[in-house]
Amino acid sequence: MKRCDRALSPKVRLGAAVAIGLSAGLSWTDKEAEAQEAKTEPAATDTNIKLPAVRVKGETKGPAEIPNTNATVLDIGRMPTSVRDTPQVINVVPQEIIKQQRLYTLDQALANVPGITLSTGEGRGGLNGDQFRIRGQQARGDIYTDGLKDFGTYTRDIFDIENVEVIKGPAGEYFGAANLGGLINESLKKAHEGTSYNYDQAFGSASMYRGQGDVNYQFNKDVALRINGMYNRAGVADRDYVYSNRYGASADLGVGLRSNTSWHLNWRWLHTDSMPDYGVGMIKMANGTYRPMTSEGLARNTTYARSEDRDNSDIHSLRSSLKSKISSWFTLSNNTRLTKYERNYAATTPAACSTAACVSQFMAGGNPALSYGAGGGAAYLSKGWGAENVLMGAARFTTWNMKHDLKFGVDVNYQDENRYVGTWYGRVNNQTIRNASHSANGAYLRFPKANMANSDQRDVGLFLSDHIQLTKELALFGSVRWDAFQSTFAGYQLSATPVPRQKQNADRWSPSGSIMYTPLKNSSFYFTFSRSYKPIGTDVSSQVTILPSDTPQNGADFKPQRSDLFEFGNKTDFLHKRLGLGVAFFQINQNNSYYYDENGDVVTGFSDSGVGLRTRGVELNLTGKITKNWDIYGAYSWMDGKIRNNATYRGKEAPGVSHNNFSVWTSYDLTDHLFRPETGHLKIAGGAQYASGYWANGDFSNTARIPYQFSLNGMISWEAQHYRISFNANNITNHLNYASSFSTSRAVPGPGRSFIGNVGLTF
Repeated sequence: MKRCDRALSPKVRLGAAVAIGLSAGLSWTDKEAEAQEAKTEPAATDTNIKLPAVRVKGETKGPAEIPNTNATVLDIGRMPTSVRDTPQVINVVPQEIIKQQRLYTLDQALANVPGITLSTGEGRGGLNGDQFRIRGQQARGDIYTDGLKDFGTYTRDIFDIENVEVIKGPAGEYFGAANLGGLINESLKKAHEGTSYNYDQAFGSASMYRGQGDVNYQFNKDVALRINGMYNRAGVADRDYVYSNRYGASADLGVGLRSNTSWHLNWRWLHTDSMPDYGVGMIKMANGTYRPMTSEGLARNTTYARSEDRDNSDIHSLRSSLKSKISSWFTLSNNTRLTKYERNYAATTPAACSTAACVSQFMAGGNPALSYGAGGGAAYLSKGWGAENVLMGAARFTTWNMKHDLKFGVDVNYQDENRYVGTWYGRVNNQTIRNASHSANGAYLRFPKANMANSDQRDVGLFLSDHIQLTKELALFGSVRWDAFQSTFAGYQLSATPVPRQKQNADRWSPSGSIMYTPLKNSSFYFTFSRSYKPIGTDVSSQVTILPSDTPQNGADFKPQRSDLFEFGNKTDFLHKRLGLGVAFFQINQNNSYYYDENGDVVTGFSDSGVGLRTRGVELNLTGKITKNWDIYGAYSWMDGKIRNNATYRGKEAPGVSHNNFSVWTSYDLTDHLFRPETGHLKIAGGAQYASGYWANGDFSNTARIPYQFSLNGMISWEAQHYRISFNANNITNHLNYASSFSTSRAVPGPGRSFIGNVGLTF
């Protein structure tokens, strides 16, 4: 029995089915391509936001193109203007890739970024919503929207997201506490000039249906409103009883589109009703190594979720973005985000088959009893809110023939959450490894007030950065941020006696320095050093069972984690900046490292001074147009992670680090060979994603091995003036991939072969 068809009222279905944005391509000429970049990347002396040119109705429209992501403008005022100007690796998943691959969730988009270990997401299990490791470092809670914290842990739908950017390496000088291995930023779709209406409707494998619309209406030359809506119902291919139903809406009001002072007010709501998947247990092989049981003969569709399991969430956010050009050399901006979230969660947690009796019985084709971990499964109810405000000034001036781009300001954020730990009644372990039963057999769940705990955190950061252009070829970057961070905890902590209010403070400087040398017009070299700190208590919404080692303690010396980045790289553009290349060599040294398991507990860290991780590697990426009709989007990374500062595990490989990773997607427009352009554009595309085998997340002893990951994907589409049709095939070879893992206990199989058909309208 599958529950992805859970009924919703007609009113909800109708109200949720409005959403995705216009992807209007430009005709191919050098002049037009250069003009397009001039619109997307402001000059160094221009502090105004430049919007794309408005197309006149009836004008011939070319096919959408995969852009040179070096030219991507970052809507994060504290950072340099574009990816090209930033002396650090930034991977961008642009709107055209999101559109061609039919990407619907954040974890799906990040599968295009090598060096990221996905921990959870739609139908992929894991307790705490979207969790990722970047370059082998935890990135829990390091998700932002337009540069502001995206509070709460949940599966993020990208129906109203323009681009997804991954900033690799510590970035504490820009974002404050945390960000040890990097961070993920989502750029919102915003109101713009012109009026357009878009609607897409998709059907696919595992009873998938999705409708989303995107409407932009311009009231006058300075005011526009953009509305996005989405309804999604889906199972997971080759995973029984797992589903994800979501619906959401967003609205962005833009005022002052052509004036020196502009303001955007954005509201967003997302509701999720899903069945979490904690995967299958590991089995101990004869050589002592653990492997997922689905790699040793267990049917890949086996799940152990029960009818009382759930992942239900409601996320509401309001964002204000004000920017004013006070004078020709000074700009003032203020950005504010307020988020309120609630999540009701319960999941069944399978454990390993490690005893001799279990292993021998299973390998002989038997059906041994299933062991449960974490008491059968964690459950919690969280109700929280968070707010952040960034006030910043930007000044451009010249002193002694040196050009300065000076930015300074204050960043204040606060998060508060009440967490109720669930208590199961009537829950018994009567499962077997094969032929799982999904009935709860009368078991039910309660969230007593006595099991409530309160956590909060606040961070006040002062930041200053300067980009100094010494000569035409040589530039210096310097950034520094001081953070006063505090976290507190009180209430239930797995004992009958509530814990009185505990508090922890951490005040630290986060510096960064870079040198950039541009010997050629379209090629620059850089070297960067940056440092970030992560105190205890930064992951308020990710704490679950709330162990003492994971929360502030009065008088305890919980030193923050520290992460240092050394990076040398080059960014080069070719073919009139239509094709961009990037290469970087990096090393991240992390001290006082600690790791969270999928239950939200510290596995090692503050309680035993950490393991210390060092990650070295190289990254390459190539994006843009190779020829008039041929686009490319590709990236590769090689990483080597080692445990450095622990007597027990020193010299072991860091968990969750895959040595070789690549992602490539290429598309070709066949129109010139088959049709006249006015009849429409026929495009084919395809690509692959690969990650070599790695030790399971949390496995410092290197005894649980996750096999290599591989997915071959393809697409064919036809797009005319007002209509578009596409067909996608994912994981064509039906390779058994794993979306997440936890030590020697369990792993979550990823989706099998699946198909998506889409029909869209633009007018």
